Amino acid sequence: MILTNHPTAGGSHLPDLTVITPVYKDGKPVFYVASRGHHADIGGISPGSMPPFSKKITEEGAAIKSFKLVKDGQFQYEGLKKILQDAGTRTLSDNIADLKAQVAANQKGISLVQDLIREYSLDVVQAYMYHVQDNAELAVKQMLTKVAELRKTSVLEAEDYMDDGSKIKLKITIDTKSQTVSS
Repeated sequence: MILTNHPTAGGSHLPDLTVITPVYKDGKPVFYVASRGHHADIGGISPGSMPPFSKKITEEGAAIKSFKLVKDGQFQYEGLKKILQDAGTRTLSDNIADLKAQVAANQKGISLVQDLIREYSLDVVQAYMYHVQDNAELAVKQMLTKVAELRKTSVLEAEDYMDDGSKIKLKITIDTKSQTVSS
């Protein structure tokens, strides 16, 4: 099980800790389950781990790109304790309890996915998972097409700035006839 919360590794903000676990079939990973839990405090320069005046990510608390939370079936308490204490957590016992709950949630997810595979076969379960992804893609394309039609334009643009002043610029071109989206 891998623990992460770092924005460059798919995290949203540091207090949201994500535990990712593979689901194996015949020794190969076939799915991944994940749980993301919001932690009240993971260190940093002020309680709550979200100081509005921080200048560096480390001032917000523990920034974890990838940490093996469970190794060889063992919860890695000492390594986790060091990471969180070095970041200045004020609630270590809560962090540990919450992460153990996330590990349990992932174990339940693994069990449920394995039950589905046993009942319906890996091929069928994967086909339905792909169907869910395809359906989500189609729904987003349809929504963007409607927005383009309402705005009477096939180009949607947005611009915003990061805290450090870096510009984020987005331009999406939509072919409303074929519902093709490019950026």
